[in-house]
Amino acid sequence: MNTILFVETTKSGSSREAIKAAERLGYATVLLTENARFIDQRAEFPEVTQMIHIDRITEEAVREHIYAIQKLGLKLKGIFSFVDPFVSMTAHLANEFCQAGISADAYLKMEDKVLTRTALAENEVTPKFMVFEPTTDLKQFISEQETFPLIIKSPLSKASRDVYLVEDRKEMTRVMKSMLKNYPSQQIVIEEYLDGPQYLVELVVVEGELHLVAVIKQDIQKDLKFIITGYDIQLSLESRLYDKLVSAVESICNDLGAKNVACHLELRYVRETWKLIELNPRISGGAMNRMIEEAFGINLMEETLKLFMGEEINLKRRHEHHIYTHYITVNTYGTLLKVTGKNYAMKHEGVREVYVKPRKGTFMTPPISMGSRYGYVIASGDTASKAKRNAMHAAKNIKFYIESNEE
Repeated sequence: MNTILFVETTKSGSSREAIKAAERLGYATVLLTENARFIDQRAEFPEVTQMIHIDRITEEAVREHIYAIQKLGLKLKGIFSFVDPFVSMTAHLANEFCQAGISADAYLKMEDKVLTRTALAENEVTPKFMVFEPTTDLKQFISEQETFPLIIKSPLSKASRDVYLVEDRKEMTRVMKSMLKNYPSQQIVIEEYLDGPQYLVELVVVEGELHLVAVIKQDIQKDLKFIITGYDIQLSLESRLYDKLVSAVESICNDLGAKNVACHLELRYVRETWKLIELNPRISGGAMNRMIEEAFGINLMEETLKLFMGEEINLKRRHEHHIYTHYITVNTYGTLLKVTGKNYAMKHEGVREVYVKPRKGTFMTPPISMGSRYGYVIASGDTASKAKRNAMHAAKNIKFYIESNEE
């Protein structure tokens, strides 16, 4: 039977949507996961043909399971991961075992922010940046910094973890000491802070031809971290802005050697120039696949799988709807007792989907990473502002009852 091997997933969101898409396309699905809870919740994954728990995902372990699948006589058509940090590893394996033709080396550069910035060092999309080597004298390095604020990043950070805004040398010292304590042998990326509207681009490149599937304006909450709380899908951009965006994205792909990829970029428009903030070798997580499907009728995960398995893809918009997604956060620490209001939210005008992530007993925190977003509302409207209003109003119905752990 034609089979796709998936390496890791999240309980919900784009990586889970990929497995569901594979089942719809008629493939048997094998999932390798480090998450033992998924085995306990096996009945909640009906789209997974076989689920295998392994203690640690490594290339060697994945290869062993590839050989096991082949020995069973199953025809392996794809090996994929849409979860960091396994994307480039599975892309290389898909090329080796399935002749997928994915630009795996480009994916490897996208996974590591040092490699990304170095590869794009001469590109005007790149902000001013430095790479701190762990052998460098920290005090001396910080004393040489004159311009603030700065952004401090771990090269392997994901979902806003280990990304910090520092306003002065004191904050920079505290953040970098903490990062070096946690990752003593890891480089640190320091970038200039850029102020301007931020957009996410969902991109598919087929034999070097660019398809900007969706452009989404992001609403950012800056508290403990930079957290994206709102996604406003743009049905169109002003032509000059869009032309500059296409040119910027094309130059990035050329410099990275990205000929066959599906990825997403986050860029800010600063002083008439697009600047690259983040670049990730996969579709954005969370509700992104659902947003695009509601806005344009395109199931991006399904088309991505087809692309990497050599099938014909269709990225043509079936319709255009104003779609806004609002993510829900909390401002306290404690244990979740219950959640109410989901059904009321679902009945609100324009609402397409309501999702609440945590279960009773979950320890809740303010937003310290994208993983600290506890649900979302996807809504439509006659205009972009109406779609946003519908999502925000519906989300107000959802209440988290939290028992504080403070004495």
